Amino acid sequence: MSMTELEQLVSPQGTIALVTIAQALHWLDLSSTFYKQVNWVLKKPHGVIASWCYTSPKVNDAVDALHDKLYSFDARPHWDPRRELLEDNYRNI
Repeated sequence: MSMTELEQLVSPQGTIALVTIAQALHWLDLSSTFYKQVNWVLKKPHGVIASWCYTSPKVNDAVDALHDKLYSFDARPHWDPRRELLEDNYRNI
């Protein structure tokens, strides 16, 4: 998205106080586009990016063992590599 499109579709430069991303940051182009566009719309100097992701549920030992096997061993080899950021709770961004 160009900066002109960003201004037309989202907001003019420097007018957003908070950008939130729920369960999706790992799908965005973090290497170039995303941060450039967020920095463009955020208010200076106190604009905030808030991002969060889900974690695996914890129920009891028996249910957790089944879930962990399905989640970590059966399904994980088929996931997109970008999900590793999610699995690390976005610590390495």
